[in-house]
Amino acid sequence: VEQAKMLDEMLQASGDAVTLVLALEVPDEVLTERICGRWVHKASGRSYHVSFARPKSLQDGQAPSAETMLDDETSEPLMQRADDTEEALKTRLSAYHEQTVPILAHYEPSGAVKRVDANKAPAEVWAAIESSLPTAVAK
Repeated sequence: VEQAKMLDEMLQASGDAVTLVLALEVPDEVLTERICGRWVHKASGRSYHVSFARPKSLQDGQAPSAETMLDDETSEPLMQRADDTEEALKTRLSAYHEQTVPILAHYEPSGAVKRVDANKAPAEVWAAIESSLPTAVAK
C-alpha cells in the first residue's frame, strides 16, 4: 500500500490520479485446479491440463505423473513448471492476499476498482473487461 500511496502523490503532483484498477477475480480453489493441473512438453511448449486438455496417455482414474503424462506427438514425459505446484501456488496466493488485496481496498473508496468475475468463459471475461475500460481505450 505504501507504493500505491507514493504513486498517488506522484500523480497528484501532475494533476493526475489512478482512475481504474481492474481486478480479475477467481476463487482460490479454482486457481488451484487451473494452475496445478497444467503440464507442458518442454521441448515444444505444448501445454496440457489434467482436467481440461488431457494428454491421450492419461487414462481415467490415473493420477498425473511423469509416467502417465506424456506428450501426444512425441510420447516424451511432460513436466510441471516449478511455479505450478500446489506449494508454490500457496505462496503466490498468500502474497496476493497480503499485498494486492490491501491495494484494492486503498483504491475502492475512489471508485477506481472494477471487479471482473474471471471464473467464466474467456469471451465473457473479455467482454466484462472491455465494458470496464474507458471508451477511448476499449476501441
